[in-house]
Amino acid sequence: MIFSNKKEIKKIVDFLDEFEAYIKSDVNTLEVQDKAEGKRLVSIEKKILQIADRIKTQKKEDLKVYGEIMIACEKLSDGITDDEIVSQSSDDKINYISKTINKMSTKINDSMIEVTSRLSEYENQNYMKKVNDELFRDGQLKELLLGINSLRDKISIMLTESYRYALASEHESTLLSKESNKLSESSIMQATTIEETAASIEEISVNISSNRETTRDMSELGQKVQSSSLSGIELVNKTMQSMDDISSATKKVFEAISLISQISFQTNILSLNAAVEAATAGEAGKGFAVVAQEVRTLATKSGEAAKIIEDLMTDLTNKTVEGKETSVRLVEEYSILNENIFETIHLISTVEIASQEQEEGISQINDAITQIDILTQENAIIAEKVKNVSSQSLKISQKSVKKLLNTQFEGKSDVLIRTNDNEFIGEDKRA
Repeated sequence: MIFSNKKEIKKIVDFLDEFEAYIKSDVNTLEVQDKAEGKRLVSIEKKILQIADRIKTQKKEDLKVYGEIMIACEKLSDGITDDEIVSQSSDDKINYISKTINKMSTKINDSMIEVTSRLSEYENQNYMKKVNDELFRDGQLKELLLGINSLRDKISIMLTESYRYALASEHESTLLSKESNKLSESSIMQATTIEETAASIEEISVNISSNRETTRDMSELGQKVQSSSLSGIELVNKTMQSMDDISSATKKVFEAISLISQISFQTNILSLNAAVEAATAGEAGKGFAVVAQEVRTLATKSGEAAKIIEDLMTDLTNKTVEGKETSVRLVEEYSILNENIFETIHLISTVEIASQEQEEGISQINDAITQIDILTQENAIIAEKVKNVSSQSLKISQKSVKKLLNTQFEGKSDVLIRTNDNEFIGEDKRA
């Protein structure tokens, strides 16, 4: 029997129980002290104490490594990937676990640095680089890296389309702005021209109305002149009738004058005969001779007066004939004048009707021009609004292009748009 002292054996067994509890982590400390008293148990106790001390030292090392592993795992679960386990253990398995955890942390940290670096570039509008998706072989982290690259590719495609649309929008907005400026200017000029035209047409309408009134007055005056002309013809006809009456009366006067001349001639002859008879009678016939002389004198004067009246009646007859001829010509001229007046009245009536039609036409044109003027003014306002909208659209498209010019992505230099002139423009030749 090696252990003869039961008391010492009990001490050794109690120590082994404590040592077992320490190994089983039921207690965290192990008090190492000499408990054996017998010389035979000292070497055994010493060996046990060496083993306990070694286990105690290793367990302290393991506890330190375990603590760093727990801290590193907690930090990793909180998103901190740059922590590292630096403590070492005498146990190679624990060291392998530490090394594996450190490798995992380093790999995750490198991938996070790679991801944050790319995301920072993306945030600064630089999509040229991809995330290195070869850091992980498989799993959710691999899917994360692939997803980021896929998102980057889709963003690049979207930016390429946006850049193409922005270039096209800038080009079209530039053309639209130029054309809208021209439209605005031409609309203003058109509105001014229409307004001036409306004023001119209004003036023409007033003039035509005035001409129509004047034409109506001329027509009324022409009718009055025609009435006067007809009255003149009637008076001339009456004058001709009077001339005929005068001519008839003149003939009767001629006949009476001829009779007077004959009577005067006969009286003169009789007075001569009486004078001869009185001379033959001598003294007795002197008184009768004086009477005969007086009768002869009266007959002579009557003959002279008849001659004068005859000459006057001849002149009167001639003047009457001339007056009748003049009256005939006057009637003819009045007839021609009346025809001309009738034609003039007809022409004036035609002009009046035409003036009325012109007035109505000008009135319709004036209404149409007024409506056109209103629409033109509205078009000018709309053109000005289009000009402002196109200007804003151009500014927006230019801002979009400028923003995309500062954004880096694949395919940017290959973006081209076709213009209306079948030319291609891109980043180097923008509209």
